[in-house]
Amino acid sequence: MIPLRIACIGKHGQTAQALAAVAAGYASIELHQAGRDGADLTDATALEAFIHQSRAHVVINAGAYNLVDKAESDEATAFAVNAEGPRVLARLCRRHGVKLIHMSTDCVFDGVGSEPHREDETPRPLSAYGRSKLAGEMAVAEEYPDAVTARVCWVFSEFAGSFVSKVIEWARARPVLQIVSDQIGPPTYAPDIAIALLRLARTKVEGVRDLSGLLHLASPDVMSRSDMATAIMAESKRQGGPFAEIEPVSTASFNAPAKRPLNARLSGVKATAALGLSWTPFDEALERSVAGVLRRTET
Repeated sequence: MIPLRIACIGKHGQTAQALAAVAAGYASIELHQAGRDGADLTDATALEAFIHQSRAHVVINAGAYNLVDKAESDEATAFAVNAEGPRVLARLCRRHGVKLIHMSTDCVFDGVGSEPHREDETPRPLSAYGRSKLAGEMAVAEEYPDAVTARVCWVFSEFAGSFVSKVIEWARARPVLQIVSDQIGPPTYAPDIAIALLRLARTKVEGVRDLSGLLHLASPDVMSRSDMATAIMAESKRQGGPFAEIEPVSTASFNAPAKRPLNARLSGVKATAALGLSWTPFDEALERSVAGVLRRTET
């Protein structure tokens, strides 16, 4: 069997690192990854060279400008990376006959209501970051209708920086942590997303299903940020790591530069059915995540 060659733009984030870890277990997958130094989303020449060198069947764009608050004062850079970069990438992939999976976010929604956001729902971003990601989605759809944009949210894992690693880091410095209780979403384990992306890539190449457009990759679990933080601290304490009490507070009390959707729920029903996905139970995924973070951050 000819290996499925995947070129992943981005290699330092959670999804990219989880993709590398999962793909390593499959002899039938050949994964090539490049960070900004090898595949800068603002450099069309570098992008095209990376596609050629990898001889990719599928490109996964896991690169992004994701500094949500900083984007409020640096919107031009956010749009250059999150909107114009994906437009150029989609144009290149279509020109060279390469399948494309583009990554996006729940932040394209305003978070109104309590029902999970579906793929056919009209986006209404609240922040510059959200607007830049929505512009990227639209650019990809315009340039390459066969491409898939996979939205994810509240990604956590043992890899890279995540809410898990942040809470553990904060607990090393403070006995009480104020965490918002009115933001609700589906904590989604990065290796589960990686498995979904690999299945999606294989499906696109084999053409067994006509999957294109928007797809939500999200766990069915739902909780508040403060409840998630409480669970992280309990697991960290159980494993001998740092512990802090969690004080639930409102999002408004932080007065952050960028507005966040209070309802970050994404409906993953479509993707779960189409790709035959299963999701790691939250407690099991959290145990792995905390163990991994503690191993690499112990001093």
